[in-house]
Amino acid sequence: MEFMYTKTDMNNILSSAHVHTTFCDGKTPAQEMADKACEMGFVSLGFSSHAPQLFDPAHCVDPSREEDYKKEIRRIQREYRGRMAVYLGMERDMLSCASPDDYDYFIASVHYFHTPDGGFSGVDAPPEVMRKYVDEYCGGDGLEMARRYFSLFRDYVLASKPAIIGHYDLVRYNNANLRLYDEDSPAYRGMALDALRAMAKTGALLEVNTGGVARGYMTSPYPAAFLLKEWKNWGGEVIVNSDCHDARLLDGGYIQAQEILLSLGYDHVVRLGSNPEKGMWERIKLR
Repeated sequence: MEFMYTKTDMNNILSSAHVHTTFCDGKTPAQEMADKACEMGFVSLGFSSHAPQLFDPAHCVDPSREEDYKKEIRRIQREYRGRMAVYLGMERDMLSCASPDDYDYFIASVHYFHTPDGGFSGVDAPPEVMRKYVDEYCGGDGLEMARRYFSLFRDYVLASKPAIIGHYDLVRYNNANLRLYDEDSPAYRGMALDALRAMAKTGALLEVNTGGVARGYMTSPYPAAFLLKEWKNWGGEVIVNSDCHDARLLDGGYIQAQEILLSLGYDHVVRLGSNPEKGMWERIKLR
């Protein structure tokens, strides 16, 4: 990636490359999301609806509406030219049936496990669904579930080479309540770090995802601080995204993300470029 360099304060990052609208599982229509972002002073906004897939239709763009999604975001992009940079992206799950070729960028994520009966089980599904998956398919071993998740994610990123690695340790979503494994254990940390170290070689941006904090079900962003610390040591770049499903939370959790990154020694982050003619990505000084 090539970066334009801009000096500003993280409090004024005013960008997110990860937002969802009513085209998938978001609560806010795309036009309203753009209007709210511009009203808040955002300099750039990337729409990233969940890419079409052939199952769990409530959480993704219906394949029959993919072209409508593209046309609507490109229309908004033209409408806001000169006022706010707008980008067409997708959050592409490992099991998506869609091609990222017609998009400005895509976020790689893993939301599902295959099951032996040909079905799937959600990583961030309700607790009882995750408990059932661990009991029936992992021999009751939560650490085995986490191992499978990080292995799948690693292989997907290495094969697809996305622009952004989305909410890397999403397995934390259910662990807070179910206590499936010890997040401080050497075994868990080792597998998470090993997979992430391999991903770092792709040059992808690691997302600091504040959506769980903004919506009240997480106390800290994805990924955990120990992962962010090592990512920095490896020379990786991070991007702060709100994973917003409701326009009222477009910058939710950003201040906490700033504090965490500063405490780990980060002096800048990356955001979507405020002037597409000068580049799609730009570095932003934290202070």
